Amino acid sequence: MPVPSNEHTNQHYASFATTSRLVACLTSECLVPAYFVPSKNQQEDCIGLCLLLRPTSVKQEHDIPTKVTLQDILTVVPLRGLPVIDNSRVAVLNNVHCPLIDMVDGLDMLPHIYEVNTDGKDSKNSITQATKQTLSTVLSAGSSFGLLDGYDAVHMWDRFATDLNVNGKLKEQIGQELGSSILFQKYTYDNPKQLPTWNSSTIAWEQAVVEGHATHPMHKARKSYPPMPALFPGSYDLDHPKVRLVGIPRSSATVRGDYENLSVKLVDALLSAGGSCNVQELRSKYNNHVFIAIHELQLPNVEQKFDDLIIFPAQHSIHVEALASLRSVARPDILPGLSVKLCLGVKISSALRTVTPFTTYFGPGFSYDVVPKLTYDQSVLTVERELGTVAYAHEDSDVSKHCSSVIREAIEYDPEYKDDLFLPCGVLVEKIQRPDTDETLLTHLWDLDTEEKRINFLKRYVDFSLRAFLPPCLENGVAFEAHGQNTLARFDRKTGELKGFVIRDFGGVKVHKETLLKTTGCQLDVLPDSCVVADTLEEVFKLLYHTLFHCQYQRLIRVLGLHYNGVGWNLVHERLSELIPKDHVMWPMFMDREKVPGKCMVRMKIDELYRDYIYRPVPNLINYKPQKPIDA
Repeated sequence: MPVPSNEHTNQHYASFATTSRLVACLTSECLVPAYFVPSKNQQEDCIGLCLLLRPTSVKQEHDIPTKVTLQDILTVVPLRGLPVIDNSRVAVLNNVHCPLIDMVDGLDMLPHIYEVNTDGKDSKNSITQATKQTLSTVLSAGSSFGLLDGYDAVHMWDRFATDLNVNGKLKEQIGQELGSSILFQKYTYDNPKQLPTWNSSTIAWEQAVVEGHATHPMHKARKSYPPMPALFPGSYDLDHPKVRLVGIPRSSATVRGDYENLSVKLVDALLSAGGSCNVQELRSKYNNHVFIAIHELQLPNVEQKFDDLIIFPAQHSIHVEALASLRSVARPDILPGLSVKLCLGVKISSALRTVTPFTTYFGPGFSYDVVPKLTYDQSVLTVERELGTVAYAHEDSDVSKHCSSVIREAIEYDPEYKDDLFLPCGVLVEKIQRPDTDETLLTHLWDLDTEEKRINFLKRYVDFSLRAFLPPCLENGVAFEAHGQNTLARFDRKTGELKGFVIRDFGGVKVHKETLLKTTGCQLDVLPDSCVVADTLEEVFKLLYHTLFHCQYQRLIRVLGLHYNGVGWNLVHERLSELIPKDHVMWPMFMDREKVPGKCMVRMKIDELYRDYIYRPVPNLINYKPQKPIDA
């Protein structure tokens, strides 16, 4: 990958990491028209351009432009790999055939995103000149322009949102979240961690995240809101936070499952940290309260919203280890075999990372009553149950969600499994703690130096993961949210061989109640308006597609070098065709259609949605084949 001509290298790459994700979302969500402009010279490995037009450049969504002016252009991105194109929809610009781009990924792009200007000022590097030469082939003769490298997501969003007439306050808020993403991304690049090894703890792997979500433009955002103090890079150690002790009056606490027994050791550690009183004396004194550990950063929200809590002094605190999500934490020496999900009123990627009463109500019932009856291969999948929860009982769920917690199984912290390495699947495809490389932890540690090795790794990964997550979907109408943060891969520490998967976090599962009842006899126990409930089986299937196929497989296949040649997707297609019965309703959606419903990150932000999803048709990568522009 070429190094940008920018003395602030990490700043450049941080901007690119966020902005490339914004470009990808604007394209796949059809928020702007995007076309592939082929390069005739393919200098510096640039095969062509992703040309994003402003939404005002066409009257209707499906209109195909016949000419492009400088004023029509939102941004130009040079490409090193061919995006997914639609050769049936081609804009002919100055006799250059430019197919519509259906989907573009950050890994298709060279690390340069350009703003077009009319004053002729250019960034000085060879990629800029190659980009300018290719762009000039589709513009009207005599157009004079310059290209400035490093166009960032905040300014691109501002221009796009202005064109789209996004509400001013919302426009500013989303811009701030994009800015936060860039700031925290640069901080991560500036402060690399030691690379994890086969002997590293799961926590070391959880904290090895460099860029995070592969397609979400707020992938590194950490945006707090009053009364919480503003979060800036380095202002708080999010990997090693403190938790504080709070008591909720029993009359104000909703407890589900075995929360109080499971939390005893954690609460005792917090009580004893104060040092001044006997633990049993304090328990007796506050016997009419339910104790809960609170993330230290969350205290201002708790103090503002709840006036009957006992907030213990600051000395009643201990350090914990944050997992990849930042709000879930572990202390294996105190809670072996368990982890704790906490409230954190910070926008991380898409939403405030609080824990809603919908989640605290649903988890234990689903864990104890439904999970044991689901159809799945227990030799390849471990489902970590949510064994106990507590939430402040308040009629407004937007208030209650600020004081709640979940205790769940975590076999990765159980000494019985010390010979196995558990790591979040998303970390496999993370870079090796630097931005200017294509090497990932997977390619670094697994020695996958031949295509045969990479194919064999992928075969086992796809086989095991489909055997893990497909049966509950096919048989029971249940889709786990199997993206790379919720899914752990389990490897033999000695051989490096994949042994299976672990799934955690039930906040985003989808369940078709009628199918579940028919196949297990279980009635789904949820609060009214729970987003877990799926009205149709297709809702269940599209969650599985987004989390497993789009979020996991797409990135894994790309970093293994098995995307453009179609080998990786053909492997997925073949295994699916063996596992999905041809008469099952899933078959046509996954195996026949050219398009599937794709989750729309930016449209959801614009509509201020989190618990409700927006989907748009996106290319079905299960059926991906090697491609080329129609006139190539």
